[in-house]
Amino acid sequence: MPAAIGAAVIGELALGATAELLVGYAVLSVGLYGVNYAAQALLSGEKRADAQVTVRQPVAARRRVLGQAKVGGVIFALETLKYDNPDDDKAKILYRGAVHCVGPVAILQYWLGDVKTSLGQGAGGIVPDSVYQGKVSIEGHSGTEDQPASAALLKLPYWNDSMQLLGLCYSVVVATPLKKGSQIFPEGAPDVRLLVSGAPSYDPRTGGYAYTDNAAILLLDYLMHESGYGLALSEISVQSFIELANVCDQPVALIEPDPNGATVELRYRSWGSYTYDEQRSDVLGRMLAACDGELYQDADGLVAVRGGRWQAPTFTIDESMIQGWDQLEEGDEAYNTFTRIKHTYTDPFQDYQPTEGDPWDDLASQAVQGVIETERSFIRAPSHSQSRRLAKIAMAKGNPRFRLTGLRLSPAGLPAYGEATVTLDLPSFGINTTFAVMRGTLVMSGNALTSVKLDLISLDASAYAWDPAEEGQRPPLPDTYN
Repeated sequence: MPAAIGAAVIGELALGATAELLVGYAVLSVGLYGVNYAAQALLSGEKRADAQVTVRQPVAARRRVLGQAKVGGVIFALETLKYDNPDDDKAKILYRGAVHCVGPVAILQYWLGDVKTSLGQGAGGIVPDSVYQGKVSIEGHSGTEDQPASAALLKLPYWNDSMQLLGLCYSVVVATPLKKGSQIFPEGAPDVRLLVSGAPSYDPRTGGYAYTDNAAILLLDYLMHESGYGLALSEISVQSFIELANVCDQPVALIEPDPNGATVELRYRSWGSYTYDEQRSDVLGRMLAACDGELYQDADGLVAVRGGRWQAPTFTIDESMIQGWDQLEEGDEAYNTFTRIKHTYTDPFQDYQPTEGDPWDDLASQAVQGVIETERSFIRAPSHSQSRRLAKIAMAKGNPRFRLTGLRLSPAGLPAYGEATVTLDLPSFGINTTFAVMRGTLVMSGNALTSVKLDLISLDASAYAWDPAEEGQRPPLPDTYN
């Protein structure tokens, strides 16, 4: 059963069907093949800002936050009641409720339109900013399974104690006029946006549940969650996720402190949200892109993950194993289909909006070919440095010195099957270097293995080496940053 489950998950994502038998090892390579780099088109990345929009619609898809996200909502209650004011018999109290996401979450900030209020994290209260004169309150509910009904909405004639909206994070704004003949919001009440940290996720390193923005742990969460792939832990190579999670937690120095003064960040974090009606492969693609991740099916048929760092090869393919290949391509100029990567990430210092970072340039290739641009979206990466690191890896994978497709090996090459990297020694062609394995299949005749078929690209440790001086120029802060 695990083999069938693993093949189904990988098969949903893998490029192209083949006549060969995919047994135990099929790779989704976000870095090269672009299966889920549909999520890396710039416009796809920009759509993630839709999460901050507040709408009115009768039926809306649920939204789930992993890591941190700023979210708008779906209005479910909008009412005005007469305000008992002897000086103004037309005064009204405004009530407006909006569901923001699935809980449980932690509410970190309350925003009214584009303005961050001084309300602290938690359940909300009277907005203390002087402009509101104590006349506006925001009630916040974090989406627990035992949360009480809104005390504010209980004042409406159609609301009662049983309307708890269990498992949903929502807010209720209550606003009264400042004085006779005036309104707090003359153009209508602004949208409430919440900055939230997502639900607790299972971490196999501790065996417990806690908030995290570790890209590998959140990837595991999505694979197991009912809104994702619903896999059981027994269907997953847990050790592979532990290894990548440890990579994600490695500290990376910043040459320029971020606006909060931090000089170090974790290597691969993942922030954002998704809706339950999105294509699973699109969501998964965004999550894999945040850590240079790729899924594959291991020898036991389990869904495994790797990526995010250089893994030195332990097996060498020599000429005695090679039966032939479909195509061998060589030469920098032939493969530099782009020499500049424009990349997009989510910037918490730019109102959590998709933000274009300092492009990653291959200066040597630009000297020969000029500037040829492509776009990548690392929309779940919450920092400029992380997005630049991912762009560097994408450049190396997208423009290899050698590309070898349909390499057919005798059964002696079986140890290469399932490896992340191999050494290829072809003295007849002047090749003796390391390659990343992008795809592998086993060619069977009945129950007998006849050959191993691989697609390879040349890649070495330099793709993952990082000097803080490479982080480039972070976009300037907006005038409204607070």
